[in-house]
Amino acid sequence: MSVESKFGAHVVVGGQYGDEGKGLISAYLAALYHAPIVARAGTGPGAEHGLFLTEKGPYLKTNQLPLGWIFNPDTQIRIGAGVAVNPKLLIQEMDRFDLHGRVKVDYLCPIVTAEHIAAEKESKKMAAIGSTFSGSGRCRADLVLRIAKLARDIPELQPYLTDVGNEVNQMAIDNVVIVESSQGTLLSLSSPDYPNVTSTNVTTAAVADQVRLNWQKLNRVTMVIKSIPSREGSGSLGSEELTMEQIKSRGLEETSSIEGVTRRKGSEINWGLLATAAEINGATGIALTFCEHFDPKVANVTEKSQITDKLWKLVERVERESGGVPVTLLNTGKRFSSIVPIHGETLDWEEIGERLKKYSP
Repeated sequence: MSVESKFGAHVVVGGQYGDEGKGLISAYLAALYHAPIVARAGTGPGAEHGLFLTEKGPYLKTNQLPLGWIFNPDTQIRIGAGVAVNPKLLIQEMDRFDLHGRVKVDYLCPIVTAEHIAAEKESKKMAAIGSTFSGSGRCRADLVLRIAKLARDIPELQPYLTDVGNEVNQMAIDNVVIVESSQGTLLSLSSPDYPNVTSTNVTTAAVADQVRLNWQKLNRVTMVIKSIPSREGSGSLGSEELTMEQIKSRGLEETSSIEGVTRRKGSEINWGLLATAAEINGATGIALTFCEHFDPKVANVTEKSQITDKLWKLVERVERESGGVPVTLLNTGKRFSSIVPIHGETLDWEEIGERLKKYSP
């Protein structure tokens, strides 16, 4: 991995169970580096990438598309060849956010059908692991069997087809390209928590492959970590699990994308798993999110001077336990602008807020 050039691909990958806030971090980085492209990697449509315009909403989310474009009107949107695509959902999201003219899909993307979705909903195994029933897993199974339809076979997708790998690799020569992953490292298909996992690997190397990125153009990896881990569905949380009463009393409630239930919460970061995730992903920086859950006193702060000693101690431990990976960003609240850059510049949040108003219902 070349870390000397200021250009190249910048991967945003989840270090835990897939609800770490990758979309917000991707959006921040795309705006910071004026990225001409944000490319979606990962499994396919599923649990959302989203952000809040204000503390109480509205909540803007995508399931098929990445979210990294939302702060920068000049950023083009691409979906990599390894990502399953639901054409109906794709076009719905393009319509909702007025993105026609900005979105292209790799011609080799496998296609999610109604039959894939129905088969997942009928599966007791899929229900048991907490699936979002997006059809991505069944679609990927058909891809392995060489019987899946591809984007090039779908008439309504013809205007949106491209070779994403070629575009990403060419653009990364003289620009920063953001690659936004889905899910998280500990949900990878090769995770020890199998079968409570997703339908592919979602680590840096897998993400690069899903957008057909030349590894020599991979420059930086931001791994996103929640200050207090949470998880949807079944499987381990890596630490003692908080009771529902503890979650509510501490104000840690988050609504799951799976049937609207409250997400499960662990008591703290599992430090061994953090070290493993940092090693596997080759993280060059860590974004620590939901910091207000760890220390409510930092809720919605935007300046380094407002960070408490308690949170600084957590930052220091994350850096130490991850093998020296620097924490570069802190997310401190629901609102989209609740980001504290430890290293680097902040954004013009007032200007971004004005642009985001057009997405408010």
